[in-house]
Amino acid sequence: MTVAAPSRRTASALRGASGFTLLEILVVIVIVGIMVSAATLSIGVLGGDRQAEDEARRLWAVLQQAREEAELQGMDVALFVSAEAYQFLRYDARQGEWALIEDDSFYRTRELPEGLRNRLWLDGREVVLRPQPPDRSDIEEHRKWPPQIMVLSSGEIMPFELQTERDRAPAQWRIVSAAENELRLERRQPRGRQNQGEWTVLAGARGAEDEEQSS
Repeated sequence: MTVAAPSRRTASALRGASGFTLLEILVVIVIVGIMVSAATLSIGVLGGDRQAEDEARRLWAVLQQAREEAELQGMDVALFVSAEAYQFLRYDARQGEWALIEDDSFYRTRELPEGLRNRLWLDGREVVLRPQPPDRSDIEEHRKWPPQIMVLSSGEIMPFELQTERDRAPAQWRIVSAAENELRLERRQPRGRQNQGEWTVLAGARGAEDEEQSS
């Protein structure tokens, strides 16, 4: 008995019934990866970026602590901001210049997580930031790059605006030294919320002397 060879249509049906090909599986994996990446980017843009929030909250807290210690100890503290990191300095009256704070881990130099970036405004103008802080062991380099933000022994902080953004997307978090010497942590209103795009104050604090005067 002779068995007829399967037709082309029958062969195609048999191949389809056998399951997905390796190429089809790879295409599905690529599509899923693109969808996950897009979702992750959307979360960051909408303000759900936890790393940016953590960094902004940490720096706000350290600056507030620096102001309190500056008032109590009668010293001047300063902050140098680079695009990818920041460092604290203390004014050395004997040397007549700023010195990197190295004996206190609370004020240690901190680098931002990959993908995050600082942007700084002074007097309403954006400052061009170095990618990294200068080498403070190099005297010439050290003096060439003084800190941008001063925290004086009086508790006064010079006006500034510091934003933390991810991959050059609009920043969702910022720290502002505003009128009446108030140090504020703010968040941009996400999409779908009332007054979207505007900044909302999450935390604010003033120096001890300012609090006494207002009371």
